[in-house]
Amino acid sequence: MQYINARNVSEALYLAIQALKVTGVEVETRNGKALEFPHPVVTSYSHSRERVLFYPDRDANPFFHLMESFWMLAGKNDVDWISKYNGRINNYSDDGITFHGAYGYRWRHWFGFDQLETAIQRLLSYENDRRTVVGMWDPTEDFSTGNDGKDYPCNTQIMFWVRDDTLNMTVCNRSNDMIWGAYGANAVHMSVLLEYMAARVDCAVGTYYQFSNNLHAYENTLEKVINIKPDYDPYLHLGDNGHYNPKPLVDEPACFDKELMCWMNNEPCSFTNSYFEEVLTPMDFSWKAWKVKDIDDAVHHAENIQESAWRKACVEWLTRRW
Repeated sequence: MQYINARNVSEALYLAIQALKVTGVEVETRNGKALEFPHPVVTSYSHSRERVLFYPDRDANPFFHLMESFWMLAGKNDVDWISKYNGRINNYSDDGITFHGAYGYRWRHWFGFDQLETAIQRLLSYENDRRTVVGMWDPTEDFSTGNDGKDYPCNTQIMFWVRDDTLNMTVCNRSNDMIWGAYGANAVHMSVLLEYMAARVDCAVGTYYQFSNNLHAYENTLEKVINIKPDYDPYLHLGDNGHYNPKPLVDEPACFDKELMCWMNNEPCSFTNSYFEEVLTPMDFSWKAWKVKDIDDAVHHAENIQESAWRKACVEWLTRRW
């Protein structure tokens, strides 16, 4: 078993790359050659809210990462809404309309009930509960002797537990691309989920554990980040006195879900949760300007994002394209 204990996603990616250089085994896959760890890997994030990946060599798309996270919280599985922020994601839909393995839809609709609401009720009802398990893998639909289909859940289940008024989370993953998945999109998706759940049960955000049964990197993408520097930690410069305090995702838990649907559907709403108007809206305006190649306007809107890490990431991502 490999353990990667990190403060945030930037440190986790660097540490994982160094470990993979030492122990990685070359394998052939349906997507080309990859290096994989010869055993499962557990990554822990002590500061999971430092979820934004800044490495220029990785060039992570901050717009897509955050928008997909809220699309998941809304329980969506449609191609149309999320493909506005990443057209290539269409390639993972079997019918061009929905995604079979969409995590958010599986959290909130797939099994006939809202698993997140049930998890919240359990955490509020049972002290030191050990049965709060949210499932994403459905053996009746995902486990077969065939190998067709483009989109099956890689993350299979999530466990939540409260100790000392702090909510912790373990995510289990069957197969993790560490460049694009584990230390890219997944670190955003799951840390957003943890913070949302913590707000709903009125707890502090605890440790996020990621269990990856198979953690790997495709050689053609690994070579782009193989030389990232370990001392690039912009979080030290994003807050007062070297302390980054991210803007809370949730101000008022009771109406957050309703406001989320209003924002996604572009419906009029008097928002109590400021994240929608102060972070998501200027980010969306910025992306729309970028899509019509008005980079000046895109940067202008990005500079109005009222959350320092996402503002920095969006501005840097855009200026790299000037």
